Amino acid sequence: MSLTINSFGNNSIYSLFGGSNSLGVSSMFGGLEGSLSSLSQIKSGSYGKLVKSYYAKYDNEGNLKSDASKKAKAADSNLSEIRNDTADLSKATDKLLAKGKNSIWNEVETTDEDGNTTKDYDRDAIYKAVNDFAEKYNELVDSGQKSKNTGILTQVAAMVTNSAKTAPTLGKAGITIDSNNHLHVDEDFLKNKANMTYVKDLFNGTGSYAYQTATKSSMANSYASNELTNLTGRKSYTNTGDYSLSADDMISKFNTQT
Repeated sequence: MSLTINSFGNNSIYSLFGGSNSLGVSSMFGGLEGSLSSLSQIKSGSYGKLVKSYYAKYDNEGNLKSDASKKAKAADSNLSEIRNDTADLSKATDKLLAKGKNSIWNEVETTDEDGNTTKDYDRDAIYKAVNDFAEKYNELVDSGQKSKNTGILTQVAAMVTNSAKTAPTLGKAGITIDSNNHLHVDEDFLKNKANMTYVKDLFNGTGSYAYQTATKSSMANSYASNELTNLTGRKSYTNTGDYSLSADDMISKFNTQT
């Protein structure tokens, strides 16, 4: 059987050396141009650089190398701690700021053994609430100062500065500030010697010391939440308890990392 070329037309020649003819038949050399282009990229080192850059982040078992992994985990852990601490401080402050029937600043009547009735603040309840506020404040000072986020550091620093400025009034409530910027509440002084008018002014009402502290704490919480989103790409929880990650997020993170 012999091969003749008399019947070859334009489509036949294009089909042999081109991409595809009018009938959609692939060329026997189809893809050759693409292969040569890929070969050129390989020779130039483009693929090699990409592969090396990608695998340089992982060890032989396919895990992120320890330094990068530890730094990422440490940052994530600190931000989560800050979010928890700001949430705890917010709850402690809410109790101090509460008004109406739930307010700890409502005076209560007490009757002694002789039947004498007096009306005064519930100093035990007030001490517990103020001391809880101080403890949660101290925890945020400790976790916040370890952060590398400028926004968080700014808010925690402003919180500490405001406490220092308010120190004279805090002292009238039996509250002192140590060298670590921690608040300490003298139980005996607050319960038995402090003027409750000063104490109430400090911890109750818009513009009070407690209110200003809570505002700065809330801002620190916002910065921590945003930073966590930037680190993890997580937007919301799924029905399995994990975070969802959109395609745009994954593409963005891929482009950033590669």
